[in-house]
Amino acid sequence: MRNFVRFIVKYHIFFFFLAIQLFCFFLIYSNNSFHQANFVNSSNRLIGTLFSWKSTLTEYIELQRVNDELALENQELRNQVSESFEVVNDQFVLINDTLSERKFRYKSAQIVNSSINKQLNFITINKGSKEGLKPEMGVIGNDGLVGVVKEVSSHFSTVIPIVNRKFIASAELERTGNFGLLKWDGSDYQYARLIDVPSHVEVLIGDTIVTRGASAIYPKGIAIGSVSRVAENAGSNFHEITVKLSVDFNRLRYVDVIDNLWREEQRALEKLTEENAE
Repeated sequence: MRNFVRFIVKYHIFFFFLAIQLFCFFLIYSNNSFHQANFVNSSNRLIGTLFSWKSTLTEYIELQRVNDELALENQELRNQVSESFEVVNDQFVLINDTLSERKFRYKSAQIVNSSINKQLNFITINKGSKEGLKPEMGVIGNDGLVGVVKEVSSHFSTVIPIVNRKFIASAELERTGNFGLLKWDGSDYQYARLIDVPSHVEVLIGDTIVTRGASAIYPKGIAIGSVSRVAENAGSNFHEITVKLSVDFNRLRYVDVIDNLWREEQRALEKLTEENAE
């Protein structure tokens, strides 16, 4: 208390001057409408700016939660679309019953690490074996095909994307139904190549490229990209097709992992057929 009194006594002239200044400002404000309006406007601008900053900060903090909710909603929608089911009985019609059976199931995941500037690019997602993920599950984004699950741990999985030199998938021209193999040449993450399409097939710039659905990994008809260039290779019976990828891997943040519930059945049957053919 003594120190406080000494402080007041030592700086009493400054405090007296400050009090007079405040009193003068009060008199000016009270007796001058122009200054009153100016003060109110300045206060409103300051309060508006503070509220705007608060709103921006709140939106930023909530962004992760909103993205997670949207990813879950997208997962549920994919699980309900007709492409996730297959007709299992087309000979009879039953009232109040279903003639379709679920074939594909989707699980949303967030990308926690990725690369686009390497020859063997990869993606790491935040879902693993505890969420039912396994190697060789397909991965898609909102805009189309992303890749395939490679390795799985309890809480994470790595994905080989299209933009990896080791990636290969069966793809087809949606307009004609002719198919070939999709590969990446390691140059530009926005483009891939479609090979083994016969040269007699009409291929147009802008033709849509989709998954063929032959590998038991992806459903048929998932967007891959569009034809951006078609070249004829002398001495070859096949087109050289450049595909502009639908997915922008530099901006990809969320994906859906595809579980083909009939995959093991299909592969077991195909393996049995190959063994019996030998």
